[in-house]
Amino acid sequence: MADWQESELLTEQERAVVEFADVLSRTPANVSDGLRQRLRQHFSERQLVELANVIAWENARARFNRGLGIEPDGFQLDD
Repeated sequence: MADWQESELLTEQERAVVEFADVLSRTPANVSDGLRQRLRQHFSERQLVELANVIAWENARARFNRGLGIEPDGFQLDD
């Protein structure tokens, strides 16, 4: 979702999660104190650990696949 920041389809909680995933997917992954505060309004520490873990896992999986030239196996989102 390229326009997630302006989308009226997302709640504030969803917007914070997408921003967190976006920031954690960059190099370097610098999460601002403001974003952490917004996330803590919606999630417990345990939930934030799980969320960060899932985002990090998906990034690791994607980089692993790219590094080995592994292509998607038929899964495709239709536009």
